[in-house]
Amino acid sequence: MDVDSSPAPCGERLAALDLFRGATVAAMLFVNNPGDWGHLLRPFGHAEWHGWTPTDLIFPFFLFIVGTSGVLSLEKRRAAGASDRELARHAAVRGMMIVLVGWAMAWFPFTPERLTRLRIPGVLPRIGAVYLLGTCLVLLFRKRRAWMVLLAAAVLLSVHTFLLTGLGFDLTREGNVQRFVDLALLKGHLWKRDWDPEGIVSTLSAVATLLTGTLAGFWLKSDRPLGRRVTGLVLCGLAAAAAGELWGLSLPVNKNLWTGSYVLLTSGFAAASLGLSILLVDGMGLVKPPGFFYTFGTNPLLAFVLSGLGTKTLGLVKWAGAGGATTSLHSFLYRGSFGRLPSPVLASHLWAVAVVVLWYLVLRAFERRGWYWKV
Repeated sequence: MDVDSSPAPCGERLAALDLFRGATVAAMLFVNNPGDWGHLLRPFGHAEWHGWTPTDLIFPFFLFIVGTSGVLSLEKRRAAGASDRELARHAAVRGMMIVLVGWAMAWFPFTPERLTRLRIPGVLPRIGAVYLLGTCLVLLFRKRRAWMVLLAAAVLLSVHTFLLTGLGFDLTREGNVQRFVDLALLKGHLWKRDWDPEGIVSTLSAVATLLTGTLAGFWLKSDRPLGRRVTGLVLCGLAAAAAGELWGLSLPVNKNLWTGSYVLLTSGFAAASLGLSILLVDGMGLVKPPGFFYTFGTNPLLAFVLSGLGTKTLGLVKWAGAGGATTSLHSFLYRGSFGRLPSPVLASHLWAVAVVVLWYLVLRAFERRGWYWKV
């Protein structure tokens, strides 16, 4: 999740990566903060099981970006004289720090009772674990690294697909292997009583998602002309997304299981989106820093943590209202503002827009002071 603006071979800065990251962060804040979860337009909610919506692209986009920015970070540290051992040590410390931040968010507001049922999987724990595993694989493949990284991603997807379909389990909510493993090892520490979308088994295919971002990073660091790099990203991305849809005919696209078809689909869209971002920033000069999405893109961890804790606080602060009914601070603020609108769907999404704008203003204030949170 580092911010790295090292110049690419042709001299252009990869501000486009900050733009892409920032747009992904803003989208995450929007879909995570509706005013009323009961009134959502379908594109702004996750698919219930098989299938996908635009919301299901957000998390894999983050992992893809971590893979791409990881290439730039490794190259920068190597150029400064870091050995592979030092790079691995840095990845281990950084990955564990991201995991610990995620666990701290899950523990908030830090009561003993919450600690006894602490959610062990999660978004940040997955990012930290996948970053560490993916970086170690990349360091192992220093020679012929692009082909070896591609092979590693293919092996991970093959093993994951075998675990899903070859051991007698099915792909239903109740009968899949990920649920079986998580209940055996992490019961009482999952998102729901018997399920967690960031479970142990799907970590394998999540690493493959990161490695697709690594491949994009290798491509961007090459000495090919900018136009060829952009074209390659977009065309390969669209081809991968189409392949994911085709594979989905036999292995359904499923975020909860992080199926191989889901990896191809989302990584393909991520590559095409990054290529378009580079075209807008470096090719056409239409979107230049600083700007709205850049503010989110250069402080992503702070945006994620502050927004997550803020949303949780609004739900935790409660009091007894008239007739003994319990009212949360979120409900009080929402009903007194956007909740008054005649359309509950419009009201719900306008609240989400307001949340995004609020955190932009907070991050912008930090940006002006040069305050960035990196681990």
